[in-house]
Amino acid sequence: MAKFNTSCPSGFPEWTPAQERVAQKWIATIRDVFEKNGFMPITTPLVEREENLLSKGGNPKEMYVLKRILDEEGDSSHSGNALRFDHTVPLALYVARHFNELSFPFRRYAIGPVLRGERAQKGRFRQFDQCDIDVVGSENLSLKNDAMVAAVIIQIFERLMPEQKFIVRINNRKILTGIANFLNISSQKFLEIWDHREKVTGEEFNKKLNELVPSGKKEKFREICDFAITQKKNPNVWHSSDWENWFDVHKTFGMLNKESAEGAEELITVCRILRNDLGISPKQFEPDFSIARGLDYYTGTVYETHLVGYESLGSICSGGRYDDLAEVFTGKKLPGVGISIGLTRLLSQLFEAKLIDVDRSSPSEILIVSASEKAEKECLALSSQIRSWGYPVENYLEDKKLAKQFDYANKLGIPYVIVVGEDELNKKCVQLKNMKIGDQEEISRDTLQAVLEKKL
Repeated sequence: MAKFNTSCPSGFPEWTPAQERVAQKWIATIRDVFEKNGFMPITTPLVEREENLLSKGGNPKEMYVLKRILDEEGDSSHSGNALRFDHTVPLALYVARHFNELSFPFRRYAIGPVLRGERAQKGRFRQFDQCDIDVVGSENLSLKNDAMVAAVIIQIFERLMPEQKFIVRINNRKILTGIANFLNISSQKFLEIWDHREKVTGEEFNKKLNELVPSGKKEKFREICDFAITQKKNPNVWHSSDWENWFDVHKTFGMLNKESAEGAEELITVCRILRNDLGISPKQFEPDFSIARGLDYYTGTVYETHLVGYESLGSICSGGRYDDLAEVFTGKKLPGVGISIGLTRLLSQLFEAKLIDVDRSSPSEILIVSASEKAEKECLALSSQIRSWGYPVENYLEDKKLAKQFDYANKLGIPYVIVVGEDELNKKCVQLKNMKIGDQEEISRDTLQAVLEKKL
């Protein structure tokens, strides 16, 4: 018999049932927050035309193409298509295809897999789930949306990780592109280096920037770097009621030209709405001039979210504003702003760091076991009754000793076991065992529903 390699292909994750339960719970919570903020679900094709994906942010070295293993000669129906690498470019194509059917601003969310052919490594996958929201406007889109999207990030992680501190770091790309224009250097190259500031050593970072910046402007650029990266902001100032004056004093480098000045003003506006209008605590977000975001379609506000004390995990939710993403497909000005949670990457790191409890595999709250053959039929009927009360329940249907059945419940993390034997049939009761503490009590069938209501 032929031997097969049955291990997972590199970069393609496969969760345990316990991990998958966490992932599905997170998706449900994220979806609930999205919908409570008025975002509508859409599903886009996993496949789009290659030229469309390449037109905005697609790296041909990381894109998978769709191809049959054996193509028929003369059949080109499967050629020219590639797998989506994010949900944002497919959103632009969706808007182009359905423009006349949509109402603007168009608020949508998308949850599902994307694929990137990058090198698989720790925390990096080739297939992973992303959870996105975007607001797309027609001609104009208020900066209030930029603030609202940041507020959604905060709502999500307040629910997902209520005991864990996190912070949303906000910047505006216009500040950085304005700096690049002032220095008369390529903004794309500048942003690429700036975005990798935390992925390389300080020496490597400075070397790359020094090679890029003209000699006559190195001193001015050093001043910018001292503020944007090296100089630590005084948290007492940011948390004070006089925080906007701190902005006015320290945004002077944003006045290098009109573009940087506009970016600084937009950043102030977003922070003002978050703090003064939405009532978001300054402990949950902060302006950070070092944030760049790598994708080339961002044009204004950009976000990165970090877990306090676990900054090495990188950004757990990021995004930003794009003013011309859909224009290439529609010929219309359709500015947008959105965020994305790389769910698979994030959960894999949280599992490894043991920041999430993954000891429960089964959704069942109750396992019903039969202590005698005469009780088997009654056990099946009882599970149907308990299920009708709204509780997830399963029967153990194999002929095993009670110890083995209890062990099964423990391994799957099922919190309660109901045992029914001949004595229980005669007395019209059940034995209810709490698997966490080991206690067992006799419960009348007449009061079982009320008891389960209190315990579950």
